[in-house]
Amino acid sequence: MAALNRTYAWQPAMIDGAPNLLAPMSAKTHAAAFNALQKLGVRIRLNTQVKDYQDGRVQLSDGTSIEAGTLIWAAGVIANSFNGIAAESMGKGKRMITDAFNKVKGYADIYAIGDISIQFTDALYPNGHPQVAQPAIQQGKTLAKNLLRLAKGKAPKPFKYFDRGDMAIIGRQFAVADLFKHKLHLGGLIGLLGWLFIHVISLVNYNNKIKTLYNWAVAYATRDQALRLIFRPGNRENRNQAAS
Repeated sequence: MAALNRTYAWQPAMIDGAPNLLAPMSAKTHAAAFNALQKLGVRIRLNTQVKDYQDGRVQLSDGTSIEAGTLIWAAGVIANSFNGIAAESMGKGKRMITDAFNKVKGYADIYAIGDISIQFTDALYPNGHPQVAQPAIQQGKTLAKNLLRLAKGKAPKPFKYFDRGDMAIIGRQFAVADLFKHKLHLGGLIGLLGWLFIHVISLVNYNNKIKTLYNWAVAYATRDQALRLIFRPGNRENRNQAAS
């Protein structure tokens, strides 16, 4: 949760209910992220939850409040649900509970991967895998191979997540990265370059890699944030009425 504070000349504030920022990452990253944000002028409140936002004021769980003209909510991911799946097959965040083969609990022919799946069969992730791209990609590949194995009368293989690391950008010239199961920590400009390199090499072909790298370089040099904005001209309801 972040709020821009009018009282302190629009000084940004970050409210987090966890004891650390970027909780899934390493202790070194917790400290690096905290220090980097403080240097940027961000006031940080940990172990604190947002209870309400009304009339330009954010009410906090400790009884205090912050005056804010702009509020950005970032409280996690809830999976899209649909009718037909039994309540006992749903887990935290409306994610469907799946076994080691991504088969939904209670069903013989329904599978789920990525954000809408939660597995409790991986000893390293007893509360489910993180809702990021890599688990979804790896589960998709494993499920595709398992469906082919089943079609050939072979036994499927359980999913095993390979953690390629966690990364986060903090400001214009700072990023953090935990690689090789948090054994290697990168921070600062080196972390930012590592973030860029890993994302670029993950793209499908050289054409996409070159275009993306060029766009990022131009945006960084010119401070142009247009690539991060979503433009929706006009009112969506009016456009739908006009189309009908």
